Amino acid sequence: MDERREATDDAQPPRLPLAAAGSRLSPVQEAYAAYTEHAIACDDCRNPGLSCEAAGVLWRAYMAIANQAAQKMG
Repeated sequence: MDERREATDDAQPPRLPLAAAGSRLSPVQEAYAAYTEHAIACDDCRNPGLSCEAAGVLWRAYMAIANQAAQKMG
């Protein structure tokens, strides 16, 4: 029972948090987070193939911000 396990090549490294505590998200990440948080909480949006007007507004805002960021990059 007290035998040591040998490390294998397929061992996964520990996962790091996606963002440090207290850090801010980029505007693109914030817009996408607003869209996904709505989609998770909305009764209409949780059903496959359905969405509501608010989801459409949030998605278009996310796409506009993402497109602006892409234009700035290249």
